[in-house]
Amino acid sequence: MRKMALGAVILLAMVACNSNSNGSVGTRPTSTAKLTILQPTTGSTVDGKDVEVKLSLVGGTVTTVTVSSARIQPNIGHIHLRLDGNTITLLGHLDNHIKNVKAGQHILEAEYVAQDHLPWAKDILSTVSFTAR
Repeated sequence: MRKMALGAVILLAMVACNSNSNGSVGTRPTSTAKLTILQPTTGSTVDGKDVEVKLSLVGGTVTTVTVSSARIQPNIGHIHLRLDGNTITLLGHLDNHIKNVKAGQHILEAEYVAQDHLPWAKDILSTVSFTAR
């Protein structure tokens, strides 16, 4: 709980440092990277409750290093994975393994974000829907 509160304070401080005098968030950096979910594919059926996720990232680099908004480098960032709107990981890789996926329809989102964990000026997001058995 204490780590979560500290993380929220740090995130708020980073946003505040990137604000202009009228309180709006400053301009976000851009990335030319392209992110695609290769597996599972839209409309596919996955057997078993563990899902293998394979991503393609062109023009970008994945890192586990987090920096302040002022130190963002172009085309270096993190991968966030969400299943049915719930965050699975904030430091994903190009190959991921999601355990204990319940049977039924699911929506998987992969997002490439800057090193401060905030989106680029234009979202870099890939989404697929699949069924788990």
